[in-house]
This record gives sequence, C-alpha cells and structure tokens, in this order.
Amino acid sequence: MRNKSIILALSLSTLLLAGCSTTHYINVEPKASIENTNLTNERVIKVSTNTKLTNSIGSIKTGLNERADIYTTNDIKESVKQSVLTGLRQLGFTPDQGVLPAADLQININKMSYTTKVDALKTIATMDFELNVVLAAKGQTYKANFGSQKVREYGTMPYQSSIQDDMNELASQTVTRLLADPNIISLLK
Repeated sequence: MRNKSIILALSLSTLLLAGCSTTHYINVEPKASIENTNLTNERVIKVSTNTKLTNSIGSIKTGLNERADIYTTNDIKESVKQSVLTGLRQLGFTPDQGVLPAADLQININKMSYTTKVDALKTIATMDFELNVVLAAKGQTYKANFGSQKVREYGTMPYQSSIQDDMNELASQTVTRLLADPNIISLLK
C-alpha cells in the first residue's frame, strides 16, 4: 500500500513538472469599424482574398511550462472578404453594382501569428495580423501593406476566449485601416 502512494506521488509530481498541454481553437472574424458615409462607385468592385497560411496560428509556452497550440476553425480568407465587403457597404459603396471592367481589390493575408517568449515566470505574447493589398482601378494600380501588432503579458495560460478576442481585435484594426486608406477610397469612387 505504501509503495502505491509513493508511485502515485511520483506520478503526480512528474505530471506537474511536465506541464499541461492543450489546444485552443479560435474563430477569427474581423469587423471593420466604419462610420456610415454616402460614397458611391461607378464600377463593380471585385474583392478577392488569398493566403498561403494554414489554420495554425502559433503556440503558447508559459513560464509554468504550460503549452497550447492555437488553430483557427473558420476560413480566414472568407471572413476577411466578408468583412471588407461589409465595410465597403457601410461606406456607401455597392460592390455588386456598376459598370465593367470591375475595380479589382486583391487582398493577401500575409501573417496571422501568436508567438510567446518567457521572461522568468512571465509569458510575453506577441500577436500579428498583416494584409497586402493590390487595387487595380481607373487604369491605375495601388499597392499597400496594412498590419497590426499587440503584445500581452500573462502569468499563466490565457483563456481561449481571450486569445480569440485579441486576434479578432487585431484583424478588425487591420481591415479598418485598409478601408480608411484615402488612396483606396479615391480609386473605388
């Protein structure tokens, strides 16, 4: 009986020293913060999104040796596209109406990451979200990069909902910057 309690104590301490490992699944759906305006477009606005990223955003390793991998559960290309289309409509544009050839707004999702480093027992998380945009309209081509970064500090493993909120905030800020770019607005009008 005594051997069993020693083995149990050793097993529990091994588990505690090994840390916890889990997986966080998040849904990234940016929502642009746009004030309604009365902009109009003459041409159809074609919005397309592309990415070479996988659904793996990154991983967390805390100072307490807790670990978690982070994955998206939705199609980030589609969620960014729908966010941009919704934002264009809030600006007053009607993307599906107008003459052809269409204004071609190509959005590439370059970076969506969550990385951590440990400083003593403090975990420092760096989150990034970046878009590359090419707009061909009115015989011109405009290229721009939009990105957002956020740094958070944790003592223990952050909740899945906290990670999702942070990534959605970053993605929303980035899409909002894209839709606020005066060069993009000018070429779409």
